[in-house]
Amino acid sequence: MSKKDFYDVVLDFYELTGKMKNRDEFKKALQLTIAAEDLEVFSMLPLSGNISFTKLLKKSKIPLAELRTRLKRLAREALIMAYKTKDGLDAYERGNPVFMTEQQVRKKEDTPQRAFFAGFFNTLIEGELGDAMVTKTPYYRVLPAEPTIIKSSELRTIDINVEVPNPSGALPIDIITEMIKKDGALIGVADCFCRKARRLVGKGCDYPLETCFVFNELAQTLIENGFARKIDYDETIEILKNCESLGLVHNVDNCGGQIRSLCNCCPCCCVLLASVKRGETNADAPSRYVVDFDPEKCINCEACISRCPVNAWSIVKEEMVVDVARCIGCGLCVTTCPTGAGKMVLREKTTKIPKTLPKLYKKLGQEILFSLAKRKIFGE
Repeated sequence: MSKKDFYDVVLDFYELTGKMKNRDEFKKALQLTIAAEDLEVFSMLPLSGNISFTKLLKKSKIPLAELRTRLKRLAREALIMAYKTKDGLDAYERGNPVFMTEQQVRKKEDTPQRAFFAGFFNTLIEGELGDAMVTKTPYYRVLPAEPTIIKSSELRTIDINVEVPNPSGALPIDIITEMIKKDGALIGVADCFCRKARRLVGKGCDYPLETCFVFNELAQTLIENGFARKIDYDETIEILKNCESLGLVHNVDNCGGQIRSLCNCCPCCCVLLASVKRGETNADAPSRYVVDFDPEKCINCEACISRCPVNAWSIVKEEMVVDVARCIGCGLCVTTCPTGAGKMVLREKTTKIPKTLPKLYKKLGQEILFSLAKRKIFGE
């Protein structure tokens, strides 16, 4: 296989979720980033899931030391994830184009390829990437501000004059501290790649950068390759408290357990919130909660308007109105309201959440295969 073919292997894999408008430019940036011989190893990894080093060594027939060197280079450039399984085995899996560009953007070195990947990610934020995101199931979902659904001294950052719902309605999949305790054996924190990309293209904001959390396998590969730093639970909570006070939205992998990432998103740069504002439903799902508004308590201070990241609040005929269809259930308006006019309640209908991350990925994979089959049959 030629060098060009190996780059095409990567790009063909990246285009499983949709055609790129700028494939040729992406290839040029990729050629500046990684050698073709390393991508030969990438081509041997499974399309989904991981493979152990022992099996890969046998499959590749590449000398042991050379294989390890190539895998390290691939992980350093975020073409793959590299981590130890629960059984202590060295495992490797392909990273998708978003994962790869995220880490390239996080690099400190000012290079032509970093500039390209920042621009690429910015087009993703602005919805101009092309035919991407052919799946229907959202990759992420919103978690509500914890003080709005359950009494919690750990995360209460603003005293809110609101009745907290019955804690029995709040499941561990809704509560950010429960999610972290369950899945946060190893925690890392990294720069927000959305805000970093926007800054690199001159469209950034003043929100803090170091607000993206990664866990377990993802934390391993990012910490070891310098994209994240290891932190403990207490520091995690402190950062989360600050994020809530600033009005950032918690977004987590759209599953009930085995999460790998938790983002704290701003309305000006976040790729997820931008997709919600465009009316898209396949990137970010709302939380299981929605705001319940009592106009009798409202004093029209408009705090909720400035706080809402998706423009769900407005004034109509001098009265505050909320569009519950747009509400993503983040609870930030509730923590802001000085009179307790809003509170979070369970939605009447909630979408079933995959129990684990592997089950989420399996569902997404099935949707991708269906889309590819449809494209082949009908030429779409």
